[in-house]
Amino acid sequence: MTASLSGAGTNPLIPTSWEVLALLAGAAVIVLFVVALLSLSRDEHYTGTQRLLWMLVLLVVPVLGPILWLTLGRRHTLEAGSGPVR
Repeated sequence: MTASLSGAGTNPLIPTSWEVLALLAGAAVIVLFVVALLSLSRDEHYTGTQRLLWMLVLLVVPVLGPILWLTLGRRHTLEAGSGPVR
């Protein structure tokens, strides 16, 4: 007799809705991290030490770190470009 963790009659090759949700959440975290990392690498206002510290924040706090960078870290570049376009 073999015990199965999935219900009887379900196909183990088809992911359940929870597995799909977990995959989408994981993909969103990866995309958020990559966007924050690219934004950090293109920012010219920080020194190498400051970039290293921000990169450590991105790595240590996987979800909150990129959100902090995108909201607080690039704030000075958004304020500098907010003037009228001529």
